[in-house]
Amino acid sequence: MQRPTMWIKLPGQDEINCESITKGLRFLQDDSDPGVTNSYLTDAGLDGSLLSYQSIAKNTVNANFWLHFGDWYDYKMKKHSIAKFFTQKGLMRIRTDAEPAIVKYVYAGSYSIKPVQDYSHEALFTVAFDNPTGIKYSLGWSDDEMTYGNGLWQVGMNLPNGKHLDYEYIGQRSFKIYNASDITVDPIQRHPMQIIVKNTTGQVEISNQTTGTSIAYRGHLTASDELTWDGVNCYLNGELANNDTDYTYLTLAPGYNDIHVSSTSDADIRFHFKFLYLD
Repeated sequence: MQRPTMWIKLPGQDEINCESITKGLRFLQDDSDPGVTNSYLTDAGLDGSLLSYQSIAKNTVNANFWLHFGDWYDYKMKKHSIAKFFTQKGLMRIRTDAEPAIVKYVYAGSYSIKPVQDYSHEALFTVAFDNPTGIKYSLGWSDDEMTYGNGLWQVGMNLPNGKHLDYEYIGQRSFKIYNASDITVDPIQRHPMQIIVKNTTGQVEISNQTTGTSIAYRGHLTASDELTWDGVNCYLNGELANNDTDYTYLTLAPGYNDIHVSSTSDADIRFHFKFLYLD
């Protein structure tokens, strides 16, 4: 029977198997539940309330561990090694072999390590990771090569079986972009997405007929320019260029999205985003 595995990547460091933190540490399992926040408006004199908005709430990922140690001194040293690792500040990336191509970005919370009983050489403990977005992300980006052999993709990611998916189009005025997410990719919600435009001149407008959203650049592009919408902001050759836009943003619904391009000349357009998943 294969033992569960968790990989953790600290800020600015390589990803490691969590069991390498200290000898005798074993990862048992992790679990989390989705959360939704409902906000209501209440008017005095009227019965009930009206829904104002809904949002995905942050959630907690509980990771369970088992620790084996020799004597009390060995226990204290191993406990210190674990504390040294998990109390480092910053956003950690975690994933497990149950979903090797889906990651969570979390902060480690409080935990307590104690022997299961007096004179025992074993301890069980749970690290409660805060997931501030309440969302899980694909390990790969949409425009990465989609083959199961590269370790970026897995079964259960809403990817259509046997279908070739393109995320870069050259000289096409209409095409489809597939969003394998459980939810709409929305820059306003701080979902990571870039739309990169190259090799075109004049103005350009990109609209999603599926969601009814669009972006437009009203300045004058040259063939050597690179235009990038990164979230809600637009950059021309790395410099902020929001003043030459309509201050709008484009969203991608789950499934196929019908994209239309209006430009002075043919353009090279690439969609670069993460797929988003719920528990």
